[in-house]
Amino acid sequence: MIVILKRAWSDDRCTLGMLTIEGKKHDPFFCLENPERVTPVDSLIPKGRYICEPYSGTKYKNVYIIKDVPGRSAILFHWGNFEKNTEGCVLVGDGAGMLDGQPAITGSKSAFERFRNAIGKNHFTLFIE
Repeated sequence: MIVILKRAWSDDRCTLGMLTIEGKKHDPFFCLENPERVTPVDSLIPKGRYICEPYSGTKYKNVYIIKDVPGRSAILFHWGNFEKNTEGCVLVGDGAGMLDGQPAITGSKSAFERFRNAIGKNHFTLFIE
């Protein structure tokens, strides 16, 4: 299974994009990541190819971990609305816009549930463009 993350907009607050699951018909998935910053520890994930697999940790259960992100660990796909919720991860949502004067994604928990239903308990390859 292949998932493509295509970045569409970025400023010093966050990066917004879209997720596509190849070979699956689905409603749009929006995503939110950190902006590009000086240090890789709190910057967006570098463009490239990554292997992802199901993961359950102490804070986030039944999510997906993005393996082998350079200089980083425990990078996940999970739910949340704002950059402060990312913890360096990728948030999944139904829409994108402004909330409380900040760029955000909306409908995150329901979108993540749709994403999880589409992927299942499968590994997948993530391409970040």
